[in-house]
Amino acid sequence: MCDSKVVPTPPIAASAPQVTLILQKGAKKGMRIACRRVVTLIGSREGCKVRLADDGVAPAHFAIVNAGNHVTAVDLLSSKGTTLNGLLLEQEPLSDGDRIAIGDWEFDVEIKQPERNGHDDLHPFELEQTPNMVALEQLETGRVLQPSRDICVIGRRDKSDIVVSDDDVSRTHALLIHYYGYPALLDLLTRKGTFIDDERIGFHTLKDGQVLRIGNSSFRARLVGSNVVEQVPNKNGKVASAPKTMSKEEAIGDLIDIGHTEGKTRWRVAENLDKLEKAEG
Repeated sequence: MCDSKVVPTPPIAASAPQVTLILQKGAKKGMRIACRRVVTLIGSREGCKVRLADDGVAPAHFAIVNAGNHVTAVDLLSSKGTTLNGLLLEQEPLSDGDRIAIGDWEFDVEIKQPERNGHDDLHPFELEQTPNMVALEQLETGRVLQPSRDICVIGRRDKSDIVVSDDDVSRTHALLIHYYGYPALLDLLTRKGTFIDDERIGFHTLKDGQVLRIGNSSFRARLVGSNVVEQVPNKNGKVASAPKTMSKEEAIGDLIDIGHTEGKTRWRVAENLDKLEKAEG
């Protein structure tokens, strides 16, 4: 369930590529799943956009990140792995016609490029000049960490891009991404949460000087080349509004549960518990 205080992942802008997953193997073959958020999470954990009932699927298994002008798939350090067109996936751009396999599931990727309407399509993040470098300064040690990839996994696992050795940190805890060049942070549905300036977040765009806290570690965001004082007008001479996000009801309604087989008792029980929780909530 979505905490009413936590901002859900926002929907993509109209100018961004339109991504659809088409289920090719498993129950409900042929199902079309529209990936209309900036980040689409696939895994077995409640709250994932696509929740799969499969022992080979990690709680947060892989993600599709729509950066506004391109789409990337990233495996979230899952033990069973994710394949893209038959090859083991780490972090790769997605193209129309690609095939993703995870556990006993296979999805075809459909990507449609929107028509450019000449209105400079107003994505919701044009609040500052685009930073040319993003770094995290760990306040406890003074170390400055600069992500080397567009999508940075933060977590307890040794293979994370930024490793935080702390029992209060999940194995894969958060993603640092870019959307139209603007840095943003996504909590991976963790139990302990991710915080910016002491507020728990689900998805949050980063500004220079903000303090990110994961477990017992704090990091100050350093956005070199950004202008944090005045809002910068877009090419139409207008300042864009704050990021548009999904409401709690939209976020919950956007989630999809897919059972491994229609007769799998364990998953039917889980579905009944979910319905009970929603009725009581």
